[in-house]
Amino acid sequence: MSAVAPGPRWVLTLYVNGASPRSTQAITALRRICDEDLVGAVDLTVIDAVLHPDAVVHDHIVALPTLVKHAPDPVRHLVGDLADLDRVRHGLDLGPAADRGPGPDVRGGR
Repeated sequence: MSAVAPGPRWVLTLYVNGASPRSTQAITALRRICDEDLVGAVDLTVIDAVLHPDAVVHDHIVALPTLVKHAPDPVRHLVGDLADLDRVRHGLDLGPAADRGPGPDVRGGR
């Protein structure tokens, strides 16, 4: 696990469609990023869009799964396949894992 330097609190909302395969993959990927990159600095909320349609309207969700980064600024919406950890990290302005130095699960080759 990487330690997070003191800084902003991350506020993320992941909208999913029940226990669909893509939703399950997105939840797993986001929890991994939170555990590896945002330790102690993140509030992650997972919302089933079918059960909470009012939240979907509030955050202007048009496709599932969607990750909304509310804080730190800028607000971002990442839509679609969220299983690619490097793509999600890039979308959150975290950069790929290799850019942050070796961690417990990093393999050489690049």
